[in-house]
Amino acid sequence: MSKMSEEKAAGGAADAAQPQQQLASGEAAAARVRPVETLLRAAPLGLCVAAMAVMLRDQQSNEYGTVAYSDLGGFKYLVYANGLCAAYSLVTAFYTAVPRPATVSRSWIVFLLDQVFTYLILAAGAAGAELLYLAYNGDKEVTWSEACGVFGSFCRQARTSVAITFGSVLCFIILSLISSYRLFSAYEAPPSAALGNKGVEIAAYPR
Repeated sequence: MSKMSEEKAAGGAADAAQPQQQLASGEAAAARVRPVETLLRAAPLGLCVAAMAVMLRDQQSNEYGTVAYSDLGGFKYLVYANGLCAAYSLVTAFYTAVPRPATVSRSWIVFLLDQVFTYLILAAGAAGAELLYLAYNGDKEVTWSEACGVFGSFCRQARTSVAITFGSVLCFIILSLISSYRLFSAYEAPPSAALGNKGVEIAAYPR
């Protein structure tokens, strides 16, 4: 009986130490990637502000009329998305630069926010690229003629803004990978003993 009690006590101590070991591994992983992550979180700030500033000044007038970014919903969305992502980059750069204990809940919050803002800026870049494609090539099926032959300066400036936006997209994709690594490195793979002697069973579905 005493031997069984000692084994149970040792098992309980091991179970109690496992969460602490997971948090320690999460903190070590965060410390390794913190300098790179801080720089990457600061980089989209400059890119988003630059893309937003270029698009806000995008306007051209000639004998054919006047066109501005505000006339097109996709370009307005690009401006709003870059503004939101710039604010998020500023906040998270300060957050990442300050060392703090790694917790699973914080890692989940940063991971989910990174996913949201990555898709937000990606959608903005895709919408801007689609508008540029139509402006340069038109759409014969709906009898839209190309407009960049008339408003070339407007199209060039919009193209610059969209290109900078995709630079921000690349940064946010890398940040999403880093936050994923930091989150899931806090979890350990289940021990082989938990799988039993038969290993992992794969369900077979009838055809």
